[in-house]
Amino acid sequence: MIMKQLSRFAVLFLAIHIATSVADQPQQAFDIPKQQNINQPEGNWYTFNSTIKRVAVIGAGPAGLQAAATFIEHNFTVRLFDRAPGPGGNWLYSDEIPVREPYPAFNSSDAPETEERWIPEQLPTSEYYNKGDDGSTLDSRWREHWQPRSIWNSLHTNSPAIITELRDVPYPPDHSWVISAHTIGAHVRAYASINKLNANDNSSVHSYSTRVEKLSKGDNGWTLTLKHLKKLEEPERLKATWWNEDFDAVFVATGPYTSPHVPEIEGLLLWSKVHTVDPEDFSVYHSRVYRRPERYTGKNVLVVGVGTSGSEIARDISGFANKIYASHRKFDWDNLHPFQRRSINRFPPETEFIPEISQFEPLPSLDNGIRNGKIRLVNGTYLENIDEIILATGYKRSNPFHLAALNETFGTESVTSPPADVFTGQALKYVHWTGHFIPDPTLAFTTGNPSLDRRLGHYQYYGQAKVWAGTAHLPSEAELWAQYNSTRYNYFRGLFGTGPSEAIVRQYVTWLNNESLENGGRLVGPWPVQNREVFAYYANQEWEKAYISKENFTRFENVPAHQWTPQDIWDVSVFEDEFW
Repeated sequence: MIMKQLSRFAVLFLAIHIATSVADQPQQAFDIPKQQNINQPEGNWYTFNSTIKRVAVIGAGPAGLQAAATFIEHNFTVRLFDRAPGPGGNWLYSDEIPVREPYPAFNSSDAPETEERWIPEQLPTSEYYNKGDDGSTLDSRWREHWQPRSIWNSLHTNSPAIITELRDVPYPPDHSWVISAHTIGAHVRAYASINKLNANDNSSVHSYSTRVEKLSKGDNGWTLTLKHLKKLEEPERLKATWWNEDFDAVFVATGPYTSPHVPEIEGLLLWSKVHTVDPEDFSVYHSRVYRRPERYTGKNVLVVGVGTSGSEIARDISGFANKIYASHRKFDWDNLHPFQRRSINRFPPETEFIPEISQFEPLPSLDNGIRNGKIRLVNGTYLENIDEIILATGYKRSNPFHLAALNETFGTESVTSPPADVFTGQALKYVHWTGHFIPDPTLAFTTGNPSLDRRLGHYQYYGQAKVWAGTAHLPSEAELWAQYNSTRYNYFRGLFGTGPSEAIVRQYVTWLNNESLENGGRLVGPWPVQNREVFAYYANQEWEKAYISKENFTRFENVPAHQWTPQDIWDVSVFEDEFW
């Protein structure tokens, strides 16, 4: 009994010491709402109002699958939802393409917004869609519902197997050094299968082709309004079914960047309406619809953006296209992130780099493509004779479940949508480093970059399961807000092997093991030391020399947490929008 009291005292002392240490560091203003009331009982730990038994997981990519499997291991009743017809998330390849992305008017404050989805008044209910209803095809309805992913047929990842491999499902021993998207997709589906979460598993856990239409909070927990879409063959039509399900907790694993970023350029809206010679295809489109290179045979192609998608698509079509141009914003080479320099260097040598676009001049005709159009560049020159334009301009934040939670908690008038520019503000507002939504920790999100580092995801989902099961504690609500506003806890981002990644891993391992020691549960270990050299070698070969080394890992072993600085643990996260 005495030892247990001493152990609790040590934990309390550690929490006080950390809070005191970070209080002396520069603070970031994250606009904590003044109307937030802290009504938890006095004490060191957050206390839930009721026992958590039923958990919903939204999204069946690598993150959602791992989370669902972990929650099942902890004896929760789990339901897994994904709008796609099967597991895989962004690694679920399909020749189907997403429906047409919206194009903003130039200099307009009326940026495209997410349309509120129609929900029948009486639930549950079903409805049948026939060809031509409301002027829509069955194919477009189906694609709008499940939103085919943005990967193309020949895509290969820029991350090594050693950090993308899921637990218990090793890659084939003869896998290639650079892994294809199809190999990763099969790997993720194998993980789903061994956990009985694949589409063909007879399980009450998963519901594929099911989109979460609405997330709302009631007196007894969370309510998900769901829509399932099913293809019927005789006669050819679709069956839509809506219903509600109630849960004690919800985990959102959809990722924040799901909406294509279309830049506001004068004249682009008009050009976006032009079809190619084939009336089924457009001449201007976002890179998310790219699938195969044969379409570009003999054509002059303009790629707008020189990030990862832009360079890799240019490489893919280089053996087919007649000419490739790449438009980009002005940049300073020496100040670019290594991943940005890598993307530019990977463009095929025959690519002609051109400045940023100033205007798409009015077209003489909206028929038969854009080849007769003129594109004015910021340096005053013109580009002509272009057959197709690929907008490799990245993605913007679109997490409707996060926005719904903010609206439920603080009201629609006090909450503004996350910024369209991925470089401003926090990706997830009022979310603790553990992924829990601070105003109501029965809601949680993926944080960091678990889609690239499966190991980080493993820590996070295990921690969330322990918290909801009562074998791990969150600090009091006051301390949750204090950590949210401190420098130390707000630099946990970046690529694996960099400072931010090492910081969050050390934080998780320490927290999880301390909680398991006190409350039961298995211990977790840091990333195996023997993997560091393999990863560093890959990074130096495929990314940029001297960017990652074994010292990236060992340096943090000798730096106490209260001495971490932004310079120590901040690494620019690379997205395509920054210099398209």
